[in-house]
Amino acid sequence: MHLAIFGGTGHTGRPLLEQALRQGHTVTALARDPGRLTVDERVQAVAGDVRDADAVAKTVAGSDAVLSALGQRRWGTAVCTLGMRNILPAMGAHDVRRLIAVSGYGVADSRHRDLYFLLARIAIGSLLRDKEGMEELIRASDTAWTVVRPAILVGGPRTGHYRTGADLRLTPASRITYADVADFMLAQLTRDDLLRRAVAITS
Repeated sequence: MHLAIFGGTGHTGRPLLEQALRQGHTVTALARDPGRLTVDERVQAVAGDVRDADAVAKTVAGSDAVLSALGQRRWGTAVCTLGMRNILPAMGAHDVRRLIAVSGYGVADSRHRDLYFLLARIAIGSLLRDKEGMEELIRASDTAWTVVRPAILVGGPRTGHYRTGADLRLTPASRITYADVADFMLAQLTRDDLLRRAVAITS
């Protein structure tokens, strides 16, 4: 497949791009600094910001699926929401249906009044509000979407061993590696059982 990847220079985006290439995909990736992307002849880099509609449209054009690993680099920004406002229209304009996006546990129907939620609201409240805005846009779209809500993200190798589920309850001890989130995202390219669903993931 030819994939459009957003957030390809981030903690989840880097293993996502690298694993995509190992699986034989080609990639167009948007980055403010294309020099930070994995260097490979199968990677087409687009210089720009996800808040730039023209750059986003150029990234989406010709792709079979869009994968978003967008996240905040500065506290208090709304890059995920603002970016999705450009990604979704670009997908419609270029007739791209499949969307797989990283969100956060504690958003929407995963917002449980428990210790995990309370700690998350204190530690990463700004990020969760941004992800909530992003998810609202995704759920209102007519794309074939899957939203991934990871446990606390950590470094480490891809193991391929993790649990997922729409009703999976996480705890403050729940962890998942960036590489395993990337592995799960790419696996959705050949699955249709999680279309228009948001799922939690933990090791």
